[in-house]
Amino acid sequence: MNSVKSETGNICRGCLCVDRILLPLNENVDLFFIFLGNELSVSEDCKFYNILLCWECIALLKKAAVFRKRVQTAHSYFEGLLSTPISELTTLKTYKKDHYDQILVQNEDFKPKVKPESLLFEVPLQVDVYPATSACHIKEEGYQDDDDDDRFASDPDEESKPDMPIMVKEEKKKKKKKLNPLDKRINKRTIKYTDAERVKYIENVDYTLKDVLSMERDTKKSFKIKNMDQYTNILIKKMYETKIRDLSEKVENGGIKCSECDTMVENHEAMAEHWDAHPVALLRCHFCGILSKSRKYMNCHLGARHSIIYSCTLCNMEFRALPQYHWHYRSLHKTQICDYCGKKFHQKSGIEHHIRVKHTPAVCHICKFEFKQKSYLEEHMLIKHQIKEERKKPIVEELAYCVECDLQFPSEYFYKRHLEYAVAHRRRVREKVPCPDCGKIFSRKVYMVNHYKLVHVRKSQHYCEQCDKHFINGFALRTHKKFVHEKNEKPKNKICDLCGRGFHTNRMLINHKRTHTGERPHKCSYCLATFAQDFARKTHEKSQHKHLLYAFKGSPELGGV
Repeated sequence: MNSVKSETGNICRGCLCVDRILLPLNENVDLFFIFLGNELSVSEDCKFYNILLCWECIALLKKAAVFRKRVQTAHSYFEGLLSTPISELTTLKTYKKDHYDQILVQNEDFKPKVKPESLLFEVPLQVDVYPATSACHIKEEGYQDDDDDDRFASDPDEESKPDMPIMVKEEKKKKKKKLNPLDKRINKRTIKYTDAERVKYIENVDYTLKDVLSMERDTKKSFKIKNMDQYTNILIKKMYETKIRDLSEKVENGGIKCSECDTMVENHEAMAEHWDAHPVALLRCHFCGILSKSRKYMNCHLGARHSIIYSCTLCNMEFRALPQYHWHYRSLHKTQICDYCGKKFHQKSGIEHHIRVKHTPAVCHICKFEFKQKSYLEEHMLIKHQIKEERKKPIVEELAYCVECDLQFPSEYFYKRHLEYAVAHRRRVREKVPCPDCGKIFSRKVYMVNHYKLVHVRKSQHYCEQCDKHFINGFALRTHKKFVHEKNEKPKNKICDLCGRGFHTNRMLINHKRTHTGERPHKCSYCLATFAQDFARKTHEKSQHKHLLYAFKGSPELGGV
């Protein structure tokens, strides 16, 4: 008994579904047994109200209970409450609209626009019989003949009665049609296709199922193929489902039969290859490329989407689809490319400004210098002439003079830059990098590394192959090759202002000037001797105070390390 319950415990007692969540029936149990009837046998669990139903069956049972209650209420009304007003029990409601588009107009001079020929029915008129002496002319109410301007001809003695109200449709105010900028650059012309043109513009194309399934899909609906009508999408989906069903079939009688074309194949691999190469005959629009299997749909599509020829007013090219014209206009007429740098612009004013600023030569009107870009000219005017485009400011010499350095600058800009970067006004904190071997201090780490490799390791990346020498940096190596191996004459462009003698470097010029002034800034560390050059001081210390140097630094002869 337990085994039977375990097998049937997940089956709905109303629809026999097995893949839904089942709930016990707590309400309307009596109605369930009424539907069950006495003809069917009731199991043991049903006798104890252990009835499991799915959500769909429970909802149907609730609707049946609502209907039973309404029937009972209606029956009770008919039995004893017929004398009282009865309200309808139906859930359908009707709404009465009091306001309509027609209004009542009372106007004596009203001239209706409706002609009698447009009336499809006759309205019977009740006319009073007047005496024969009275000339009474009766016309149909609500319209006026074109040949007669009199509305009524009656007895002059008879009192005139006011006109009856007439139903007139309210005329809506016509809105002014906004001008579309597209109409200025495009001409439209409507055409009708003949049968021969429809055959020409609706092409027959053959695809395989694999090619169709590999087409671009819609982002919102994964199986919907773009540029294909809905009916064809459903057919392709059914073919794919048929393919999956055929691949799951068992191999019987020596093969598998294709459900689409009744072709017999050997195994599942052959069936997969057969379905990948399965032909799908489609119709394609010549203008937009939309695909479909229905020729009727393609004829309607051709008449609805491509019945207007769009002609460009700039180049007179014709297009059968509006997106094609938009692409043509953006790519040829709207997008403009700079001839100098290839930059793209969408407006004529943009490319004109770009060429005027970036590619038109700019000339200074003061010193006649020519610049490639306007920005360079603006910087030149600001630095050299202290002139901005917004305002022309004259140069004030008092504002461009440094009192501490006794320097006059051509503009205020140079004076401010001097205050910001000059060593005399801004003391730069130099980095102290000592050599790990000899303790010599350097201002930068790269200088220390070059010194360490050259002096202590005896190896540097700046190496001369001709004379087998290492140099501390690339500048020293280039100078060595230029003046030693290439034997170029050293330019003596550093001129002494006292004697006019020229020197190769600024250091040699400074040492030479000390011969004129008698300055000896380098003092010996061990005696009172002074020298004009540091090299002379070192030579003096090595030759005259050799024993003191060994004692200070440590020598192998004196037992130093």
